[in-house]
Amino acid sequence: MRYRPFGRSGLVVSAVSLLLDSSARHSARDWRNLVSTALDCGINGFEIAGDDPTLIEGVGEALRAVERELLFLAWRPRALAAEPSDSIDSLLTHTGLGYLDLLSFDGPPPGAEPMERMRRVGRVRAYGLTGDDEDADLLITLGAFNALTTCYSPVSGWKDRNRLKSASERDMAIIARNIWPDIMRPKTSVFKKPLLRDRANPLAGVGGYNFLENTPGWTAEDICLAYVLTEPAVTTVRLDADRVDRIIRLAEVPDRDLPTGVAAQIEMARFSVAEPGAKAARG
Repeated sequence: MRYRPFGRSGLVVSAVSLLLDSSARHSARDWRNLVSTALDCGINGFEIAGDDPTLIEGVGEALRAVERELLFLAWRPRALAAEPSDSIDSLLTHTGLGYLDLLSFDGPPPGAEPMERMRRVGRVRAYGLTGDDEDADLLITLGAFNALTTCYSPVSGWKDRNRLKSASERDMAIIARNIWPDIMRPKTSVFKKPLLRDRANPLAGVGGYNFLENTPGWTAEDICLAYVLTEPAVTTVRLDADRVDRIIRLAEVPDRDLPTGVAAQIEMARFSVAEPGAKAARG
C-alpha cells in the first residue's frame, strides 16, 4: 500500500480508503472483519457514515488495538445535535478513538465558532466537504474546508476536473469517490453492428469501454482505480467496504502500473461511446 500526504496537515493516508456506511446493515462482526482485513492490507483511512450502534461497535472493536496516530478516521454524520460537540463526544466515547482527523459535511458547516472550538479542544483536526454540484463549487471558494470528497473517474469532464483544480489550489486534500460509474460498466444488451457509419463521428458506437473487462489480470474496477490514482490532485480513493475479497484485491492496485496502452484506450473511448447521457456524464 502507498501513502499520500493529506493536504498540508502533516498527516498521511493510504491511497485507498474505505467508506463504512451504516446503510449497508452489516452486523458488528461483519464490520469488524471488513475493517480488520483493510488494516492487514495496509489501509489506514476510514470514513464512518452515520451513527448506527452496530457499525460503531464493530469499527471500535477493530480499531482500538491499533495505535491511534497510525489511523486516519473521518466521520460524516447524518445529523448533528444542537451542540455539535455532543454528537462527536458520543461517537468518540463509543469507539474509544479519542479524536476525528476529519469531520465531513454534505453542505455548509454548522458555523465558524463551533468548528473552531472543536478544533481548539482537539476533538476534530480538520473539516471536509462532500459534494459534486455548483453549491459545492461555491463552498470550496469560501475556504472553510480542509478536504473535498467528490466524484472523479476516467470519464470525468471539465466541471469535475475544474473542481479538483479549485480545491487543490486552496490546499484542500481530495478524496475521490464513484470511480467506476455506470457508463463504464458492461451492458447486458446484445451488441449489434451498425449498418451505416456516421462520417462526422466515425468512432460512434465502436467498442466503448468493453476492453475494461478483457484486460488480462485486471478487472474494470481495478483499471478505474489505477487510472484515478494517476491524478496528482487526488489524495485517496474512497471505496465501499462491502466484501473481504474485494478489499484485498483493490488494496493491491496502488502498487501496480496500468497496462501499456490502457490509458490511451480510455481516452479514445470518450469519443466512441454513443448512448444517451454519455456527454452529460463527461461534464
